[in-house]
Formats: sequence, structure tokens, C-alpha cells
Amino acid sequence: MTNTTVLNGIQKIYRRIGILTSSSVFLLFLLGSLVRATGSGMGCPDWPKCFGQLAPPMNAADLPENYQEIFLKKRLAKLERFTKTLDKFGLQKRADAIRKDPKMFEPEAFHPVKAWIEYINRLFGVLSGLFAVAMGAFIFWKPQLFKKSRWWYLFGFVFLILNAWLGSLVVTTNLLPGMVSLHFVLAFICLFGFIKATDVIAPIMPEVSVVKNDFKWFWLLILSVVIMGTWSREQVEFLKQFGSITMPDGDVNQILNVSGMDIWFGIHRYMPMVILAFLGFRWWQHKALRVLVKPYQYLFLLVLGQILLGIIHIRFVVPAWAQVGHVLFGSALLTYSYLLFLSAKKTA
Repeated sequence: MTNTTVLNGIQKIYRRIGILTSSSVFLLFLLGSLVRATGSGMGCPDWPKCFGQLAPPMNAADLPENYQEIFLKKRLAKLERFTKTLDKFGLQKRADAIRKDPKMFEPEAFHPVKAWIEYINRLFGVLSGLFAVAMGAFIFWKPQLFKKSRWWYLFGFVFLILNAWLGSLVVTTNLLPGMVSLHFVLAFICLFGFIKATDVIAPIMPEVSVVKNDFKWFWLLILSVVIMGTWSREQVEFLKQFGSITMPDGDVNQILNVSGMDIWFGIHRYMPMVILAFLGFRWWQHKALRVLVKPYQYLFLLVLGQILLGIIHIRFVVPAWAQVGHVLFGSALLTYSYLLFLSAKKTA
């Protein structure tokens, strides 16, 4: 067997592990949206265990009578350590605001379905970590073969660990506004690192041809729209707690109170229409070039799906199934755009 054959075989296995790692991180977006849509973020009031156990109990009878008090004390102890850390970094105002927030002192009641949804989300987080470790084992087993991917892998792995730690803070701070959005954004950064680490060795989409300049910044534009969307979702939670989430639409029906949202929601709401128009123009412009037209078709349909789901959010006040679909379409749109960006660099 020649060295070239061995190298190709190793590359193929590495590519598969890299795709598995990236796919598992991508799946976390879907599971995370399910957690958020069903209100299961505090389904397990502690971390990494769930109600002090390796797996959630099936009913409240399996827990101590004062379990709410027990886990609230544990969470508040972690919260105190977190706020002291903020103090050390000169963020006293932020720390004091967290300490005074009445939401932090709310105990979490056991709900079996929510507990298992959150627990399954955590299990897939562990699965992502195992795939990432296997990917790293390949890189450091043959460092000369994977020299180009090493730093990209470490970039993704560091953000994977950082996001796992941030997940514990999300629980500790009882879904503090801003924390959930940061958790979501860091997951994307982690995904980009693993995709790049894979693609630089064995291209994921080697045969795709696109207009290079179109996708040079396009994926960053989509990322900015996604970030504004995560922040808009936080504002919906704020309206639920401190304002009116709905406003009248006629005599009977209610719609989402968009007037209570800030300018970022407005940009998030209308920017996809501009993007859709651009993609539609490119689709029409390149319809005779069948190789070029497919990426624009797929992106156009993904953006159109996002717009329709956004309309459903407003009209029916953010139904759970639409939240999951919105995150799924948005994640697919951003990931596919990034893959096109990497492919375009090869097809100048």
C-alpha cells in the first residue's frame, strides 16, 4: 500500500468524523430550540446532573419533599460565586442587578417532560464532545498530515468547552436575558471551527461552483441576522415577564406586540426580504447556468421559509412548533452559506 493510498484513507475517515462532529453540534441547535420553545431550560435545576441524579426521575415522588428548597440553595450558591467573579472583573452593577433580580430566587418545580427534554439536550452535548475528542485524536496522531486543521480544530474545541460551561451558567442564572443568546451564538462559532477544520483537509462540498464575490460576506450577513433574531427572542421573554406580549388585531384576535421590540427586531424582520430579493435576482440571472443556479435556489427557499415562519410568529404569538422550525431553517441557512463561502474560495 502506497503512502498516497494511506493518506487518502486517513483523510476519508477524518472527513467522516469531522462531519459527524459538525452534525452533532448542528443538532444541538434543533434540540436547544426545542428546549426553549417548550420552556424546558430549567427542566433540570442543577448541572451537570439533573435533580442530583445521573438521569432525571420519572415523578416527583422520587425526590425529597423539600427538593425545591434544596436545589434552589445549590443554585444560589453557584450564583453567588458567579456574581463575585463579575465583581472581580469590575462589573459590579451587573452583579448587583443579578443579585436583586427576584427571578433568581424562584424555585423550579419538577416536570418530567421538561426534565427529559433538557436532559436529552445535554446528552447530545456530551456526544458532540466525544466526536470532537475523536477528531482531535486523529489530528494529534498524525500532526504533519493535519497541520492545516490543527488550529481550526482547537478553536472549535475551545468554544465547545466554553459553551458547555456557559450552559451551566444559563441554569445558574435562571435563563438570564443575554446568556441564552450568547450560548446560541457561541455554538455557531464552535460549529464554524469544526467545519473549517474538516474542510481544509478534505473539502465537504468540493464540486459546488458559485459566484465567489456573492458569498465572500454573505454568510456574515446571515450571521448578523441570526444574532438579531436570538436577541429578538429574548425580548419576547422580557415582554412575557414585564410587559404585554400581545396587542389587539381587530376585535378578537391578538398578535405579537412588535411595538414593544427595539430597532434590532425591525432590522431582523425586514432584512430577510432584501436578502430574498437578491437571491431571486441571482437565481433569475443564472437560470441558464444550471451549475450556478442550485445554490441560489436552495438559499432562496430557506430564506422564504424563514420569512413565512416569522409571519407565523407575529400572527400567532410565537407558537412552539414555529420556534423550532425558525431555528432549524436559520441554522441550515447559515451553515449552508458558510459551506458555500468555503467552496467559493476554491473555485475562484
